[in-house]
Parts: sequence; structure tokens; C-alpha cells
Amino acid sequence: MADYPKTGSVLDETIRTALSTQIIIMVNNEPVGAVQSFQETQNRQLKAITEVGTDGIIELVPSSAARTSLTLRRIAFDGLSITEAFSRGFRNIQAQRIPFDIVVVDQFTGTDNDAIITTYHNCFFERIGKTYSSDDYVIVEDATVQTEYISSLRGGEAVVLTQGVGGGRQLAGTQTDDVEILADSGTRRGSLDFPGLISAAF
Repeated sequence: MADYPKTGSVLDETIRTALSTQIIIMVNNEPVGAVQSFQETQNRQLKAITEVGTDGIIELVPSSAARTSLTLRRIAFDGLSITEAFSRGFRNIQAQRIPFDIVVVDQFTGTDNDAIITTYHNCFFERIGKTYSSDDYVIVEDATVQTEYISSLRGGEAVVLTQGVGGGRQLAGTQTDDVEILADSGTRRGSLDFPGLISAAF
């Protein structure tokens, strides 16, 4: 085994690049089949604080809660529409009244306790589109899903606490914060409402 001389990345005979073939998407303990793409987008609005007399930003602060959305593409397969494939009992989003969880199992670092389990909690379909094309007879459905919050765990605890599992690189200089760990693992919805924020970075 060799380490890359400047960054410390491990160079050996194993594949170290994450692959989509190691991902399982599940809803209600049922795998969702024929998914062509699954895109996660996380965003948070930030406000730049400036002052008269200073040519620059004096502080950058979050101004709203973080939001997570999913963009999905699936082939119409097994006689199921995209909503039905996600274990929903409807075809049209006007019918949805009960939120659901989407669970993504990333087995790249291993199975069982070594897999990273990401859960998108309390999801609602925001948009559904279906394409019929004479160029390609295969019917494709697209959907946008909004989630209430997101959590990631490995072996039942925050992923950062098990860094290095499965031969992964472990960074000695990782900055950890107890509140960030709770928010990342879904125990808290966010981290900015916890006291002590003024001195957290020092």
C-alpha cells in the first residue's frame, strides 16, 4: 500500500471511488427498482453582513433553515408509476396526504453496520413529470421530492465517528462538534438553536 505523497490518499489494488452500483434505495423496506438517477440537493440561505466604512464582509451567517430536495428519474417498469414504485398508494400527487421516508443504503464501505444509511424524513412529492417520445419508446418519469430533514448513520452512530471504516481514509485533523454530530445523525433538526454558538469556533 502506498500513500499519495502530497495528499495522503491511499493508492493500492482496491477501488476507492464511490460507485452508484453500491446504492440501494428503499421505501417501507421495499427496494425501488429501475431508478436511473437520484440527485440530492442541500441548500441554506446565507446573509452577508457588511458595515459602513469597511470594504468587505465582516461576517457570513445562515438566514434560514437548511432544505433538502431530491430529483429522481425512473423508467416506467414492473407496471408501477414512480409514486407506486415508492410504495405510495396513488399515481397523482394531488392524492398524497401522508409523508414517507426514503432510505438510501450505501454499501461501498461494507454491508450491515459498515454501510452508511441516509434517511430522508417526511417526504412529499413536489413535482412529477412523464415523457412519451417517438425517439425513444421507453417511458421515463421524473419527480422532485421535498424532505423535512435528513440523517446519516453508520453502525447506529454519526458517520464521522466511524471514519476509516472499510479501508477508508481517516483524517486526523477533522474538526468535530457534539452539536453538529447530533444534527448530522438526525437527533437534532439543526445546530444553530443550541446555546454557546458565540464561542463554538474558539
